[in-house]
Amino acid sequence: MNLSASISIFIGFAAVSYLMLGVKLIAGKRETGSLPLGATFLVIAYWVLGGAVEMTATSQIAFTFGRLGHYVGTALVPVLMLLCFREFTGKVTVKRTTIELLIIPVLSIVIAATNYWHEFMWTIPGLGSVDDVIARPTEFGPWFKYVHRPYSYMVIGASVLTLMTHSSAVGAGQRRGFFLLAGCTTVPLIGIVAYDIGVIPNTFATLPLALMLPIYGWLILGQRIIEFTPLAYETVFQNMQDPVIVVDHEERIISLNHSAESLLNMEETDALSKSLDKVFGDQATEVHTAIDKGEPQKLLTHSGRFLHVQVTPIRTQNAAARNANVVMFRDVSDVEKAQREVRDNDKLLRTLIDHSVNGIIRLRWVIDNEPGATKELRCIFANAAAGRYLKCDPDAIVGHNIPELLKLAATGMDPEESVILRKRFVDAAERGDMVDTETRIDSSKGSKWLRIISEPMGKDVAMTFVDVTDRKAKEEKMESIASSDPLTGVLNRRGFEREAAQRLSRSSDDASGALLFIDLNDFKKINDVYGHAAGDQLLKISVGRLQQSLRSNDIIGRLGGDEFVVLVPDADPQVAESMAIRLTSTLEQPYRIAGRDLVCAASIGLALYPEHANTLTGLMRAADAAMYRAKARYQDCDDRSDVNLLEKAG
Repeated sequence: MNLSASISIFIGFAAVSYLMLGVKLIAGKRETGSLPLGATFLVIAYWVLGGAVEMTATSQIAFTFGRLGHYVGTALVPVLMLLCFREFTGKVTVKRTTIELLIIPVLSIVIAATNYWHEFMWTIPGLGSVDDVIARPTEFGPWFKYVHRPYSYMVIGASVLTLMTHSSAVGAGQRRGFFLLAGCTTVPLIGIVAYDIGVIPNTFATLPLALMLPIYGWLILGQRIIEFTPLAYETVFQNMQDPVIVVDHEERIISLNHSAESLLNMEETDALSKSLDKVFGDQATEVHTAIDKGEPQKLLTHSGRFLHVQVTPIRTQNAAARNANVVMFRDVSDVEKAQREVRDNDKLLRTLIDHSVNGIIRLRWVIDNEPGATKELRCIFANAAAGRYLKCDPDAIVGHNIPELLKLAATGMDPEESVILRKRFVDAAERGDMVDTETRIDSSKGSKWLRIISEPMGKDVAMTFVDVTDRKAKEEKMESIASSDPLTGVLNRRGFEREAAQRLSRSSDDASGALLFIDLNDFKKINDVYGHAAGDQLLKISVGRLQQSLRSNDIIGRLGGDEFVVLVPDADPQVAESMAIRLTSTLEQPYRIAGRDLVCAASIGLALYPEHANTLTGLMRAADAAMYRAKARYQDCDDRSDVNLLEKAG
């Protein structure tokens, strides 16, 4: 067996292996980059097979088949590589762009397949003088020189540029495998360039691809880099004070922020793909428990540091984060150290804790000497901040039991919630469990939100009060933005449905009310004729008229476009109908906009509660149908001045 035949067999084996690798990626679980990478391996399989055939070809037909594999590979692989890199760096390539990228490669394949008749791709070679092997073409055709080769190099350059400019969107640890996979394309690329400039014959151009097969197989099957799909980093994620680790469904680390690197004294590149057991060792039990039970845990590391562990599952359809969990750590070593030292030096504890902005109370189980006395938790220490939260001197807090302390903390709280909260804390203390809750407290000076944490500390229990009013205010502001119509300021559909449903649920069994469904009849025409600015101004004026005509406790919402809905609670049918009639008159008054008087009457559908429906959905459906009847009557009438624009649900 000569050298060419041996190499041909080796390359043929590589082609079959590439085929199997490509099929595995395409047929397996859909991961980021798996489809274009699998397609790349399938094309390489044909490319390498063509090289094996071409190497031993003794006829023009066999040579053309093998040579076609070369041009299929050089035509399609650069495009597939670009698509793969874009998907890995979080870029979306639409179908139209993909089709446009494939136009020239497809033409190159067709021209290569028909090269025998026109020689646009390469000149037809003759038989070689050594071992009857077809020699490398002595000259390339015009299509190869001026279209195929420049386009392929341009696409490869775009792939490299994509990798360089967008790789920061990929996690640092995941970048290692990503760049390793990309770097493995260098050797075959050098072989192709060497062939194009005439350094090596094509009979050896596919050999680098065959030689790189073990490395590709190791990356895909051994390192399983496709399964560790890149997660885009958010600036806020990397700058969080609390350490955060993201683990996949097999509890392998797929990402962590800078604080977690500092806390664990481990670079992300070292932690990537490792299991929690490898990172935490025998201390991983608490982390596993936090993930399995969804409850906060505390662990003591070998370095003597206490970590508070809390897990939040990621609920998304994104394949990159599906079934993953966010594990958040808080280093409470300093607090633990202070609580241990309090047994020996109470003055030191007071010095450390009194400077805290959070209220801190230490409780201990005690039993009075009186007959029949039971064991209960009583305060043995309170810092200055605790006195401010409980509105009394810190020394006066000492000696109180946990129900009395919570009663002080619950001043201004809903009475029923106060009772439930006290029982919850007492029960948790008796079981030795941790409690972490937030509650709202109202006073003459306004409302504030208090976070109350109770957790066992050895034989004692520590209770912490944290003012989270600012955070809650920000959350409420964001919720308000999400529930409001940005143009008119009234509730949007989501906000209206939530508030209206809550209002109806709080109504008594004998309550009555109404729902008005309002449509501005000529709004679209005005919007088209006078522009969106005039239309927006008309909507704002309409809302102003609604607010002036309705009561303060009525709920107004904009469903979208020119449709509004109003819930009128606690109103008898006569009052509701009178209000609706007044609204039709108010809304049909001319609108003064940009020096013009514009008329835009409104059709109103009226549904009564509970006569027409006793649910929000039913009321909206009935009022909507009534509104459309009024609107149809308005549109079918030539003289609209006397049209009744109010329709009651039937």
